Amino acid sequence: MPDQRVPRIRKNLQDYGDPYVSDHDKHEHGIQRCRVCQVVYYKDRWYLPDGLAPELLKTKTPHPVTCPACRKIADKAPGGVLILSGTFLDRHRDDIIRLIQNEDSSARRDNPLERVMTIEQDGTITTVQTTNERLAQRLGKAIQRAYDGVLECKWPEDGKLARVTWRRDA
Repeated sequence: MPDQRVPRIRKNLQDYGDPYVSDHDKHEHGIQRCRVCQVVYYKDRWYLPDGLAPELLKTKTPHPVTCPACRKIADKAPGGVLILSGTFLDRHRDDIIRLIQNEDSSARRDNPLERVMTIEQDGTITTVQTTNERLAQRLGKAIQRAYDGVLECKWPEDGKLARVTWRRDA
């Protein structure tokens, strides 16, 4: 049996009726590959391109699709927003951005659909948009662990768009 390297799967992930995660699209074809980012859908799970045994992809031709994360990015429809501010941010912005990028890479290994969509700076405020609400919260918690500050998470009842704020003044 070919080695099917399966990454860790996070528990309790919910899509909250996310219109970008369509059940009927998933089951039409056995293996799917995103034409934009190359992630692969197989047996009810999205994988990074190197997350499946190469032999599997050689024996079956993936059906080209656009994954939910790439559709959200194209539509500019974030699932989470992280807003960073404070005088501490001005002096440590590069380190904090690197931390965000490292957490983004780690999150993709767990779930390839969790991604940072944009990082924008407007004066003293940095806004990070993510494809889902949990990544915004994860990023905020990682920044708070590393740099202290005040973290606030606001979850709407429908779970569609989380707003996370972090602030630290020096």
